[in-house]
Amino acid sequence: MSKKQKVLHLLTSLNAGGAETNLLALLNHFDRDKFEHAVAFGGGGGALEKELSALGVELIQLSPRPLGMRSVMSNRAIVSKIKDYAPDIIHSHLDLVNIFGLLAKKKTACKLILHFHGLGMVPHHLLPNRPFKHRLWNLIAKFYKYCDKALAICNFQLPFLKDLGFDQQQIVMVPNGISLNVALPETTGSTEGYSFVNVGRFQPQKDHKMLIDAFSEVVKQVPDSRLLLVGDGPLRAEIEAQVHTLELDNNVEFLGVRRDIPDILAVNDCFVLGSRWELHPITILEAMRAGLPVIASDVGGVADTVVDGKTGYLTEAENLQSLTDAMLKLAKDRDMGRRMGSLGRDRVKESFNNEKVAMQIEQVYDSVLKN
Repeated sequence: MSKKQKVLHLLTSLNAGGAETNLLALLNHFDRDKFEHAVAFGGGGGALEKELSALGVELIQLSPRPLGMRSVMSNRAIVSKIKDYAPDIIHSHLDLVNIFGLLAKKKTACKLILHFHGLGMVPHHLLPNRPFKHRLWNLIAKFYKYCDKALAICNFQLPFLKDLGFDQQQIVMVPNGISLNVALPETTGSTEGYSFVNVGRFQPQKDHKMLIDAFSEVVKQVPDSRLLLVGDGPLRAEIEAQVHTLELDNNVEFLGVRRDIPDILAVNDCFVLGSRWELHPITILEAMRAGLPVIASDVGGVADTVVDGKTGYLTEAENLQSLTDAMLKLAKDRDMGRRMGSLGRDRVKESFNNEKVAMQIEQVYDSVLKN
């Protein structure tokens, strides 16, 4: 039997973010006879630690805290731990850990793949309300071209990667996927009124304030409408106060952080995400897999997934009327939403299957190891 190739995945922590949960899902589909996978991270574990351990994946703690800008001061110790694992390939998944991937590549003979789940290569001025530290990612991004391969997850990223000096041969399009070979609850929709669901951290990017304003207009015309908000974050108290002020307490429910998203989706009628910016959200794929129509802002790579007027509606970011109109259309026509949801489920099966995504990534592994 030929020697397994060692792949080390870099994450900032094992918390349940988009890139982290995406990797967890893919590890169920990689060829474990051909590749040995390990995950390196910062912090003392996280929500995904038990699930990764259950897969038999080696976990390598690079620092006592989640990796952040302070961790760069300890880069020698972190790179030393990466070298000790002696990976054939480093697969880095987030902007911050790309720094350590680039440093480790310089110190070892390994190959480096940067997987762009984040927005670090997108100019700061194009992202409203993005934290100031994004300017730092823009500076770091100038060094990304020294990797062996860049995995883009949506068409939106391509011009920015080219502007950073990537050769066309370096860039591979691998959209986010979702696992289809899992047991899912039957989607029944809501039993009382029309129910919207939103999954996202309470932060400026997700624009919960506009969502609540739009929903308040929906309730005026469809009084038994409901909105479930899944997640937590720094703006949650502010949004709770807004709901109370608009007298929507009986229509809006805050569920907090949950790991049973499929069960929640199954008893709702429509998924809505009115973000100011996104790339290629896994939450949209989860909703489409459940057979829900999707209303989402036409930002980033969302249009790669949602087909406007067929699997849901694309709305203009930060446009209250656009979001309100889309929500009202579906709240008043449940059957249309079901048809859209069915088409969305078919689209996910055809184009965003994690089994196919894992194969695409392994083809990238093979290509860099040959060079």
